[in-house]
Amino acid sequence: MAQNQQTIECPVGIWTQLTNADVTALTFQVLRGAVFIRCTTDTTVPTEQEGIIYQPTQGMLTDDITALTYLTAADRVWAKPVGGTASAVYVDHA
Repeated sequence: MAQNQQTIECPVGIWTQLTNADVTALTFQVLRGAVFIRCTTDTTVPTEQEGIIYQPTQGMLTDDITALTYLTAADRVWAKPVGGTASAVYVDHA
């Protein structure tokens, strides 16, 4: 089942998957706390510690995830809070 207008809580220090299925496009907006965003080609948690930083109110609106990465065949998106404060991200995808 797709993430339809869901708020995803992101605990400090870990990558949280924003997508719960393979996706090619999504909408997301950071609601609380800055986050790093990374993409993967499967459900394997990223091993990197950082990614693209998005601040509260930033995100992307119904855009292809290739706008986030050059990783070939990327189909999962992850978020991890920047610093020591938990964050929340609104997510919507088909």
